[in-house]
Amino acid sequence: MTDMIDKIARAMHASVNGHVIPPPTWDNQSEQSRNYWRIGARAAITALREPNEAMFRKLRLYENHPDKEFVMDGGMWREMIDAALEDE
Repeated sequence: MTDMIDKIARAMHASVNGHVIPPPTWDNQSEQSRNYWRIGARAAITALREPNEAMFRKLRLYENHPDKEFVMDGGMWREMIDAALEDE
C-alpha cells in the first residue's frame, strides 16, 4: 500500500470512529479491518482521478508551464492520482 492510501484510510477510520469512547485506534485494528478501510481509501482516490471544473480553474494558474497542454487537460493531475494508487 502507498503512504497516501494508508493516510486516507486512517483518516476515514478516525472520522467514523471518533465518537466512540474510547475511540478504536488504527494500530489495534486487525489487518482485515485495515484492508477494509484501504479499499475505501483507494475508491476515494480513484473518484478524484478526473478533475472537475473547480480543479481546472486552479490548474489555469499554470498556464505558462512548459507543457501547458499536459497540465491544462488534467494529465498532470491524473498522473499524481495514479502515483498515489501505485503499490510501493
